[in-house]
Amino acid sequence: MSKEIKIGFTWSRDLAIEASQKFYEYDMRHSNKRYLGWFFVGLTQFAIVGALKHDSYGLLYASTFLVAYWYYGRWYLRKAMLGKFYDKQGLDAKEAHFTLKEEGLYNETTLIEWEKIFRVIKMEGGVLVQIQNNTLYFKRDAFNSYEDMQSFLEMMRREGKI
Repeated sequence: MSKEIKIGFTWSRDLAIEASQKFYEYDMRHSNKRYLGWFFVGLTQFAIVGALKHDSYGLLYASTFLVAYWYYGRWYLRKAMLGKFYDKQGLDAKEAHFTLKEEGLYNETTLIEWEKIFRVIKMEGGVLVQIQNNTLYFKRDAFNSYEDMQSFLEMMRREGKI
């Protein structure tokens, strides 16, 4: 890689919620957790038969609640909790700057080494970078140009992160 790639953006409450939603949607499509939702749907079907045959509605109510929570309620609960966290902490928008170099990804003074980067996910609106216990979200406009974003992704491919 001949030139450094600079990434800069303003981290705010709205961007944190957007990043959380992107990661949540990706995780629900590509994780084994999605099968648990299918289990709840199957349980609901079993509960419908039980309700019709035995006039027992407890399992039907519980399984319907679980399906509604799993497919519709979890994101809204997560979004509300994240919003409350930002409100309670009083966190303001903060400038964030990263630089991609041969050694890894630098955050102003700290080096995030290649071994610490778990995987990189290219998304429609930007790039998710999973780092051990954190996830970074770089929107497309965080890069100086589209070519810089493509170079960033190419470097991540070379390092085996995509």
